[in-house]
Formats: sequence, C-alpha cells, structure tokens
Amino acid sequence: MYTRIQFEYRPRKSIGLICLLAELKVPELTKGKVNKLVFLADKLHLVRYARPITGDWYAAMPHGPVPSHTDNLLDAFEANVRSPEVDLLSTYVYLDRKFQYPRLISLGQSQIPQQELSASDISVLQETVAQYGRKTFLELRALTHEMPAYERAWEARTGNRGEMRFEDLFEEDENAIAGVMEEALENCRLQQAFPEPVWD
Repeated sequence: MYTRIQFEYRPRKSIGLICLLAELKVPELTKGKVNKLVFLADKLHLVRYARPITGDWYAAMPHGPVPSHTDNLLDAFEANVRSPEVDLLSTYVYLDRKFQYPRLISLGQSQIPQQELSASDISVLQETVAQYGRKTFLELRALTHEMPAYERAWEARTGNRGEMRFEDLFEEDENAIAGVMEEALENCRLQQAFPEPVWD
C-alpha cells in the first residue's frame, strides 16, 4: 500500500515563523510574501531534515503555493477575527494598514520563535530570508510557479486549487539530501503503524 508523506500542522510554529520574519524586518512583509517565505523555509527544511517546520499542507493556487492553515490564520488576523492563535500573534505583530496590502510589523522581540522553533527551524528561516527576503511578492510568485511540485499540483487541480504533495518538493531541488525523502516516508509509515496514544 502506498504511503503519502504527511505531517501534523503546528500552529505555534507558524506563529513563530511569522514573528521571526517580522523581527528580521523583511521588507514589504505582506500576507502573500509571508506565505511564500514560509513555503520556501518549509521546503528547505523538509529536503534537509525529513520534516517541514510548520507541518502545514500546501495548495497550488493562482499566485503559487499557499500554506493552507497559515493563510487562514493570516486572513483571520487581517479581519480581526478572535481566536487563541490570532490573539497570540497580535501580541507580537501588528498590521500597518496604510498600504494597499497591509504589512506585518514586529512589536518588538518576542519569545515565541525561541520557545517554539528548533535551532534548525531558525537557521533555515534565516537562510531563506537571506536568499529570498528582499525579493518582491511578484518575484517570489514567479520563482515558485516554476517548481515541479507546483506545476504538477496545478495541472491536476480542481477549480482554482490543487493539493501539493510533499514527495514532489524533492524534485529538482539542489538542497535535497540523498535518503531524506525515504526517511520522511519511513517516519510516516511508523506514525501510521504506531499512533501516539490519546489520553483522557
């Protein structure tokens, strides 16, 4: 039986990434740019360490890959829809709404990244920002549109979105380390065979 690579979404890691992006003063940090940088960081971490940072699943949409849960969190944040995650994010980040596309601004150094992100998570995000942080949203959109994982999901889409497969993120990636995809698959098989117990 074929096993797909899947991960559990970790909202506090998404919040940690968003806070760290704002603290690093990434220019023009809109929701769209956050989504692209989170994708690139998740992808880089996956192909090196057999897991993404956030565990979010990615939809191929007209403007490129979108981390589904993270995008929903940012939508709620922009709309002032209250939730524990939105409340936590708003403790550390605010929206500058004077721009057509509101920009996320840090309220000061938070402890969220250090509490929620591993050393490799932070290192990969810093590397991602160094390489891509100064690119515009449109440049990041063009870059991610060319990736085989996006192209494959977009071709197989239903309506205006298609689900991207983690397996496809390894294709044509110079950062991919030999054996890491197999390790990720084996970890998924083990989790399915031996799920964590649910305690009452």
